[in-house]
Amino acid sequence: MADPKPGAGRKTSVPNVTLPGNGDNAPSLDLTDRQLGEFRMLRRLGKGGMAEVYLAEQTSLRRQVAVKVLRPEFLTDESYVKRFRQEAAAAGGLSHPNIVQVYMIGQTDGIEYIAQEYVQGRNLRDFMKKKGPLEVPLTLHILKQVAAALQVAGQAGIVHRDIKPENIMLTRKGEAKVADFGLAQLTLQGERVALTQAGITMGTPLYMSPEQVAGKPVDHRSDLYSYGVMAYHMLSGRPPFTGETALSIAVQHMNETPAPLAELRPDLPASLCDLVRRLMAKKKDDRPVDAQAVLNELKKITRQVLGKDADGEPTITFSSSGPSRRTPVYRRPLKRQIGWIALACFLTASASAGAGWLMRTPDPLATPPVERPTASSVPQYDGIQQQVFEAMSRGDDRDAWLAVKNHKDAANHAATLDLARLRLAIIDLRNDRIPEAEQVFQEFVNDIGTNRTWMIAHGYAGLAYVEFQKKNQREAERLYEKARASGQSLNGEMANLMRDIQRGRRGD
Repeated sequence: MADPKPGAGRKTSVPNVTLPGNGDNAPSLDLTDRQLGEFRMLRRLGKGGMAEVYLAEQTSLRRQVAVKVLRPEFLTDESYVKRFRQEAAAAGGLSHPNIVQVYMIGQTDGIEYIAQEYVQGRNLRDFMKKKGPLEVPLTLHILKQVAAALQVAGQAGIVHRDIKPENIMLTRKGEAKVADFGLAQLTLQGERVALTQAGITMGTPLYMSPEQVAGKPVDHRSDLYSYGVMAYHMLSGRPPFTGETALSIAVQHMNETPAPLAELRPDLPASLCDLVRRLMAKKKDDRPVDAQAVLNELKKITRQVLGKDADGEPTITFSSSGPSRRTPVYRRPLKRQIGWIALACFLTASASAGAGWLMRTPDPLATPPVERPTASSVPQYDGIQQQVFEAMSRGDDRDAWLAVKNHKDAANHAATLDLARLRLAIIDLRNDRIPEAEQVFQEFVNDIGTNRTWMIAHGYAGLAYVEFQKKNQREAERLYEKARASGQSLNGEMANLMRDIQRGRRGD
């Protein structure tokens, strides 16, 4: 139930580095003001189980990002380095507005790091700590977004293994984003990448599935169990099981039945209580089949509660007050639902974060080619996740992203293919290859696939930037408004380009 101790796996030598010690209380090296590649570390935000996270400026794009580096005490255990890299490969291959986006992977002076989207807001745990039990419409609003993220991950063969409120980030715009795929388990060509030692389970006991506690194989339904426990916590104001030790909590997940939600919250819809109960079923086969099934049920419940699906739901806003004792939100008029909390945002760090000094280690997903690629060559991998890992490590290398787009398995990984096409179009924009980029964005607008809304939003946003580059400010603004009208959040790279259009509007 805890991560294996440092040094438990195969050892690696780390030259010119002094380890400050092991454990959560071990001192760490402060990288503030340090330059890691194109990232200037501004300040340390927090520390997680494996890593520390820094707020940094990506100097080439003049934007703020979160940079994660491995904690020093994990240097000597290659399995930790592999898990750290696996997090980037897992999250980097997913393109969805409800998943924290990984921009690139890098290594500078023996320090390996992950640069990812900087989410301004608060994690769900801190939000619940301030507010108490959440109202039904807001709970549904958050749960639907997390379910959408889990569905995308499940389709890609990724099991998060640590779904909990600390790993759900809430933005000022009302978005929920799933963070920390550091414990993810990938399925590559039918074989799981085993990065944990025998007998070791990973996750958080408060939200851990029975099969995870028992050290049995887990799949996407294990994430659904943890998701159900989190939903129970959101609605009741407390986790279903508590105890003085992690072991006592874990045993309850295997053997005990929590108090019915309907008894703790008589105002809750029966259909919502029933869904949470089935999500927390002890046997995997008794849970919903996948996150898409959960999402469909949540939409039905939303229609029951609000009389509609997604439109008009409350946005996530932060209040410093405690739980409300007034009439439940879903019984109030819609106009009052939308404006029911005052804004008071704070910056927060991702639950898994870190700083560390480490040497370069092999690709965790497969044995790399015998020869390392030169600056002008890109190796070809059997697995598309490995190809994404390579592209991310090279940043804006057009050839690397072309290798992802042209990968033999790309057609079977629509989200990954869309991400590669988008990255290529953005690279083209930055290198004055306007016609090539414009063609891709027009294809996005005309897309009729399963990811249609996301494609259309990014297509219009890209076309808006093309017009901005052509000095057609009015047309750029018109297309940008069409992108916003889709209701989809933009990829972090694209959102950064949209700020240029907004600055142009203001005359900055």
